[in-house]
Amino acid sequence: MSDLKKLTQITLLAIITLFISFESIQSMRANAWYFNALNTLKQPRALITPQELNLANDAITLATQLEPLQAHYWQLSAYIKMLRLNENNVNRSNVPKVYQLAELALLNSLKYRKSWAETWIDLAKIVSYQEGPSERVFGYIQQAKQVGPYKIDVHLGVIEIALTNWHQLPPKYKAIYVSELMLAAKHGYKFSGAFDIAKQVDALPILCLSLKFGAQFESVRNSWMFKKHCN
Repeated sequence: MSDLKKLTQITLLAIITLFISFESIQSMRANAWYFNALNTLKQPRALITPQELNLANDAITLATQLEPLQAHYWQLSAYIKMLRLNENNVNRSNVPKVYQLAELALLNSLKYRKSWAETWIDLAKIVSYQEGPSERVFGYIQQAKQVGPYKIDVHLGVIEIALTNWHQLPPKYKAIYVSELMLAAKHGYKFSGAFDIAKQVDALPILCLSLKFGAQFESVRNSWMFKKHCN
């Protein structure tokens, strides 16, 4: 009976060791695919080819399959999918599906890490591309504000949603837009991101008009970026 107990213990230990070894190998493989995708994105954006983006998407997909509980894998997966939408050869009929896949990736990321404000605001942006300034978008903005109330990415994300949907923006969105604009103005040179966003969505006149009045925007009005884009 003692020998049987010892054999059982040895067998159990061997199974545990094999399981740990398997998990470690899976983790190393997933991490390798993750860095494969990440390293592709480290080169200048203009130099990344559509083929490289496809390979990066394949790599991060493998990483999420091997280790689906890693929040940052899902975050990168959503980012790569959105980058691929900017390619000229993208079939526009596939755009809604890409938005849905990117949204799902961010929701998966938030299952395992709810404290990253950037994920919440990215989710708000992607849902706004599909639904406009909906209640769901507003809810995600509030989540981002709760965990990262003074982060520049959150301010710029709200500004982007507002400017993109300006002509259908409810009053509460306009109020939060002005609030985030004031907070973003405190970030100095990083506020230039607001001008980049406004230029991309063809809303520079709206942003410039928003900044022309109010003492809180005086430092922005005296900056090189305001003179470059608004004068």
